[in-house]
Amino acid sequence: MRKRIIATIDVLLKCSGVTATLLLLMLVAVVGYNVIARYMFNNSSIGLEELGWHFYAAIFLLAIPYAVHTDSHVRIDLIYEGRSDKYKRLIGIFGTMIFLLPFSAITCYYGWVFTAQAMSYGTPAETLPELWQQFVTTGIGEKSQDPGGLTNRFIIKGVIPLSSFLLFLAGISKLLKLTEPETNQFQ
Repeated sequence: MRKRIIATIDVLLKCSGVTATLLLLMLVAVVGYNVIARYMFNNSSIGLEELGWHFYAAIFLLAIPYAVHTDSHVRIDLIYEGRSDKYKRLIGIFGTMIFLLPFSAITCYYGWVFTAQAMSYGTPAETLPELWQQFVTTGIGEKSQDPGGLTNRFIIKGVIPLSSFLLFLAGISKLLKLTEPETNQFQ
């Protein structure tokens, strides 16, 4: 059961890393297009510029849980490097339980509140077809204040609780791996 939970979480975290990678490629395409359009054709798009910012934010947020999963995040090497495996395991357990899990749970909760608030602006649709029509035309909730900017700001704000939830899962997976008696992830 424990191995299945770890495997399921790890698949989700790998999907997070793949999504961040795909968004990075899309960011390069959007920025490249915007630069060519601006300097070769004297045409610029505020919406595309904002889309680039949104991609950048999503890349960063989705890469964090993946970095924790692959153990490629920054850590305090002063108290970690050159120590015994038992010491590393204790630091990992302590850091995950005291810092990572509470931080990600709090950020997930308040990120959801932030996202829900962004969705609450404007007039709500009565039916599902009206909601879809509103989504593709005027947008749901908060929109960019710039003319030609993006609508549906709740989407990018929704990446915050999603990332925090994935970070929480990464912490659970890490904790399960660190407390497994027959496995030593540091060898």
